[in-house]
Amino acid sequence: MKVFEIDFKFDEPFALECGRILPFLQLRCTIYGQLNHDKSNAVLVFHALTGSSKIAEWWSEILGDGKGLDTSRFAFVCVNYIGSCYGSTGADFFAFLGKNNKKEFAPVTVRDIVRSQVCLIEHLGIKRFAAVIGGSVGGMCALQFAADYPEFTEKCVAIGATPLSAFGLALNHIQRRALDIENDVRIARQIATLSYKSPELFDARFGRKPNRNGENPHEDFDSRFDVAGYLDYQGEIFTTRFDADSYRIITKAMDLFDLTDEEISRIKAKVSLVGISSDWLFPSKDVENLAEKFKANGVKTEYIEFVSTDGHDAFLSDTAQMSAILRKVVNGEW
Repeated sequence: MKVFEIDFKFDEPFALECGRILPFLQLRCTIYGQLNHDKSNAVLVFHALTGSSKIAEWWSEILGDGKGLDTSRFAFVCVNYIGSCYGSTGADFFAFLGKNNKKEFAPVTVRDIVRSQVCLIEHLGIKRFAAVIGGSVGGMCALQFAADYPEFTEKCVAIGATPLSAFGLALNHIQRRALDIENDVRIARQIATLSYKSPELFDARFGRKPNRNGENPHEDFDSRFDVAGYLDYQGEIFTTRFDADSYRIITKAMDLFDLTDEEISRIKAKVSLVGISSDWLFPSKDVENLAEKFKANGVKTEYIEFVSTDGHDAFLSDTAQMSAILRKVVNGEW
């Protein structure tokens, strides 16, 4: 499998929806597989909140010859989001001093992320994608792309993605508030991890077992149960790989995502909306309701139920089922 990693810099100013101007765009792109002569075999993949352009790092069991993302047939293009910390224009470029000299950020929208990537897509000479794909915020990006650039893709696959409910907005709010405590992403990540898993998964994996390092909650007040040790570990390792300000920016972009009936009605792609049965961040019923809304606005749409006890993270962890769904949709079996 051929892999190309490319950094692009566009020196022209880029205007955000909020009105603020970036002096330039820096975008990191990774392409897996070989583009054909007219680049008609390109598929655009949008990563999740803390992902990067390197699909092989988070969908390794799905990417490759004969897999859900079949590199023998397609070339998969993934671009790191502006505001992220993996090679594209980073969070510092969105910061400014607000009231009382407090550091604030220009809001970035999902539409801003998509528009920035179109600059790169045009530079690459890709006229139309066979499909656009994404999970979670990546699914939001896929839907926004299909609405804003209806001629640019034949299919759209959004997994575990809808406009956030009040509950989802509340979870993102308290994560960003947690970040205000010494800019510490650990607690925010622990809250997020709870929303990415399911109660069934936690019960099966941890139950009421004491922490595996031998702590005894009945003898020491500060000792932990196994699930608490797991959450603490997730928070610690997250500090080594993601930036707190990037976390602020992208979770806010998730909050702002929505599609009007008029925007939905512009979509020409065949849309596959995948709901995960145990997802309580983006409940499958909300995804199914969104599919009905798409149909009511004249969009050819199918709803796919992804049955898994893994919660929202199933699109990353339940790779066999995710691969089968993508193989069916992207390879044209629908």
